[in-house]
This record gives sequence, C-alpha cells and structure tokens, in this order.
Amino acid sequence: MKTLYIVRGLPGSGKSSLAKKITKSTYSADDFFTNKATGEYNFNVKLLGKAHEWCWGKVRDAMFIGANAVAVANTFTQAWEAEKYYQIAEEYGYSVFVIECQNDFGNVHDVPQESIDAMKERWEKDLTPVANLS
Repeated sequence: MKTLYIVRGLPGSGKSSLAKKITKSTYSADDFFTNKATGEYNFNVKLLGKAHEWCWGKVRDAMFIGANAVAVANTFTQAWEAEKYYQIAEEYGYSVFVIECQNDFGNVHDVPQESIDAMKERWEKDLTPVANLS
C-alpha cells in the first residue's frame, strides 16, 4: 500500500525529524530555504508561496516515480493547506495518513513567538477535505 504521510505541527514540534524516520522521501517547504551544500537556512517570507509550490512538486514527483511512502512535513494549520496533497494522493493511488506532532523541542528556525501564537489561533483540528475525494 502506497502512503502519503502528512506530518503537521507548530514550529519546533518535531515534524521533520519524525518524517525522516518514516521515509527517505520526505519534503517540507523549509527545504526550499535550506542551502544543501552548507545546511544554512535563509527564510524569505516573500518566497513562501513558491516554497510551498516547490514542496508540492517534490511530493508529486516522488509519487510519480512510485515511492512506497512519501512524507510532507509542514505546519498545515488549516485544512485548505493540505487539500492539494489529498488530491495528488488520490490521483496516484496513495492512502493519506495524518500525524500531528505536539512536542516542543525548540524552534530551530527562529520563528517569532507572535507568529507561532497566530498559528495556534488558526489551528484546525481536522485536515480532511470538505469534498469527498473518493
């Protein structure tokens, strides 16, 4: 069974670390801002939309080549943010498994506390798409 793991949580909750334990085919918008050669993280809010599109494309590519397990680790505070992932999973025949990380290991990307508080305020418990995809 092919599975897409949607790993969600606030910054510092362990999303990326957990996703990497699940499968090698792990992607996040943060990867877009990370220099592969140096490991340096350079966030630019103006490129956030592009980073999410890039991440979605990487997940799509992994599904296209038939990876058994694919993980995407982003905050996913609201259901609409995951909807495109549910759609691509259906298209490629993947079951979706949502994992919510609730830990606090410290925020390695220096996300301001007011941004984290805003994420908490808009948090939706259920990521299931409103429309039935099957």
